[in-house]
Amino acid sequence: MIPGRVPLLIESILLTVALSACSRAPHAAPVPAMPFAADTVRTQLIRPGVSRWYIYAPAGPWAIHALVVDRDACYSARAVKGADGAVGRSTTSALLEQLRRSADVVGGVNADFFLFVPPGVPTNLHVSRGRVVTGPSANPVLAFDSLGAPHLADFRAQGTLVTARGTYAIDAWNHAATPGIAVYDEAWGGSTDTLSNAAEVVLNRRETGRVTAVDTLTAGVAIRPGHAVIVGRGDAARSALLALRAGDSARVLVALRPFHPLEALGGRPLLLRDSTIVPAVDTEGNAGFATARHPRTAVGIAREGRRLLLVVVDGRQKGYSDGMSLRELANLMRHLGARDAINLDGGGSTTLVYADPDSSGRLRIANRPSDPAGERPVGNALAIVRGCR
Repeated sequence: MIPGRVPLLIESILLTVALSACSRAPHAAPVPAMPFAADTVRTQLIRPGVSRWYIYAPAGPWAIHALVVDRDACYSARAVKGADGAVGRSTTSALLEQLRRSADVVGGVNADFFLFVPPGVPTNLHVSRGRVVTGPSANPVLAFDSLGAPHLADFRAQGTLVTARGTYAIDAWNHAATPGIAVYDEAWGGSTDTLSNAAEVVLNRRETGRVTAVDTLTAGVAIRPGHAVIVGRGDAARSALLALRAGDSARVLVALRPFHPLEALGGRPLLLRDSTIVPAVDTEGNAGFATARHPRTAVGIAREGRRLLLVVVDGRQKGYSDGMSLRELANLMRHLGARDAINLDGGGSTTLVYADPDSSGRLRIANRPSDPAGERPVGNALAIVRGCR
């Protein structure tokens, strides 16, 4: 044998093993063991690294759908808002179809709770590609950092308004501060809400500019590109803003804490933290919200952030699927492998969409939305797209 040379037989075996590994067909991720009897368990490979699960348990009865995403296979999350600003509603499937014009969409779910007036405004933080469309509330946020890694955290807007007449705390960003001072910019949309008992100050630049108008009417104020509107509610905030005059200089400094995410959207409550069910699952909202069974949407983080679980449970359909309480949902997410998980908007909003590999990637709705009219228009959605960060 030549020194330092692998024998021919060993070399041949190594080559055979390597070729076998390379040619091994990708397969769908297996469904973990459930804490209840399931008479139907189906898996489907959507793309290498993305699987769809369907679990049916007559004991609920529960119809459970999941999109399982391994981020290591080069997938990332997007927070999707169909409108050009905070206001506006669209169905989850329409939101993903719209995104599909510019990205390779493999699936997604409905996201945050939203307002009906103004219609479709997410109740919590919504950040798309780093752009703050709506600011944070007191509820938890599913956020993705600049590397695409997922986090569940509480966010806040923190800033200052600096004028020749004084320095004031900014309490909100593209989100109402009641009471307090909020800053609105063009990412919010074309104008502020119709407000009463508020003072609105228009600045000709977003960060350092001059006051162009001071308004107390209820019709809302236009937000021009590059400009900002400062809104004060409550006696102290209104007094501070009403002291300003056209031509006064003003500087706005505002940031998100604890960090500025690349993508983010809200929900409530947290279901799991470090594989432990969070006590708020039994007390969130009124009793009918937390402990009654409803259609549910949730997102789980597994495998140290390398796997995302997008899960929906159909409900309000007697004989087919009852839905789950928040505690039942938390228990499900834990058994599906999540270490941390958050509840998103449910009820008639609950929708899971996937790119069907059997139909050339056409987007399809996996579950059965509970509204009689079918899929409900929602405020925003969480999409999964092909692409690494």
